[in-house]
Amino acid sequence: MEFCVLGPVEAWADGERIRLGPAKVRCVLAVLLRTPGVLVTTEALVDRVWDEHPPGPSVRYKYVGSLRAALRPHGVDLASADGGYLLDVDAEQVDLHRFRRLTASARVALARGSLGEAALLLAEGLRLWRGSAVTGLTGSWAELFRSQLEFERRDARMRFACCTLDAGRPAEALERLTEWEGDYPADEQIIGLRMVALYRCGRCTEAVACYHRARKRLLAKLGAEPGPNLRTLLLRIQDRDRALADERFLAPTDVPD
Repeated sequence: MEFCVLGPVEAWADGERIRLGPAKVRCVLAVLLRTPGVLVTTEALVDRVWDEHPPGPSVRYKYVGSLRAALRPHGVDLASADGGYLLDVDAEQVDLHRFRRLTASARVALARGSLGEAALLLAEGLRLWRGSAVTGLTGSWAELFRSQLEFERRDARMRFACCTLDAGRPAEALERLTEWEGDYPADEQIIGLRMVALYRCGRCTEAVACYHRARKRLLAKLGAEPGPNLRTLLLRIQDRDRALADERFLAPTDVPD
């Protein structure tokens, strides 16, 4: 079986999606998938799924029982033990934990200076995403979990863009940055990397236009001008600064010792 939280919360068996039922059932599953094979206390489960409105035990039993019934025919055990619940699955069955393994391996590759290998690992990890994390789930825990995972995705995207730029593959970086631009309309780091990728592809006029479009968005969204780093980058592009063609974006502090 495979489980997904990097998008809608889903469970798959033999290429078929399992019917899990309502959002609360999927939220119970998401809570358990965050730490597969680890006991989640009843108190923690209730707090994360129902926020400050805990249901009676019968309601909790209903949703947990519904999830257990959906998974049991596929050989997955949702055990009740020691005042909590444990989903007996391997981390590799969960897209989130495969993503984290791949991004950790990419950091190791970067530490060795293997930009190409790191880019491949990051690309493989990013392909696991199918939209916003835990799509369709509401509540404070789900929102916080989503925010944490989206931060991890942005970090992986930034590293991928920097890897490909540092490896002399600006067209590849540009393709992905253009694809991701709509997710970060006011993110000056993403905007700056896209400007550099355009510049290194010999598209200086488009790099300048990218800045001015971003400036309009920042003024409309935040009521603020671009920061000093982005303004300096614009001047360097306008001056055709040759050093910008070879400047590295992954400093030694960006990778583990």
